[in-house]
Amino acid sequence: MCDTPTSDDIERFRDTCPANLPPEFIKFHKRHGAVKMDIESIGSGLVWLWPLRDVLQFSREYGFDEFAPGLLGIGSDGCGELYAIDIRDGSSDAVGDIPATSLQLEDFRQLSSSYAEFADTLLDGTPIVEPDA
Repeated sequence: MCDTPTSDDIERFRDTCPANLPPEFIKFHKRHGAVKMDIESIGSGLVWLWPLRDVLQFSREYGFDEFAPGLLGIGSDGCGELYAIDIRDGSSDAVGDIPATSLQLEDFRQLSSSYAEFADTLLDGTPIVEPDA
């Protein structure tokens, strides 16, 4: 839909991403890119997935490694909530949201039981298309 990763972006991401990241995450990005969707059934109603080439950097810059280890930030709602995948050992790769202001594991709110389920729900939304600058 937008900002689809190049093969180099995918290779660099695979080389550095967590080993237990669900394979559906990369497959989704390969096919749809960094989508921005309006969908009432997820969080605040807006889901903006970060471009694949930026996921690890943005997740680190928001502080997931330090304050919410075991979660990988993958996007935002633009209003203070971040979307993340639970990549802790033994997790089911659940996806949820977490306040950017607290970023504590106990504030992680599961929205779907797996990334595949999250992606299916996400694709039922309405794409937000922004005009070219």
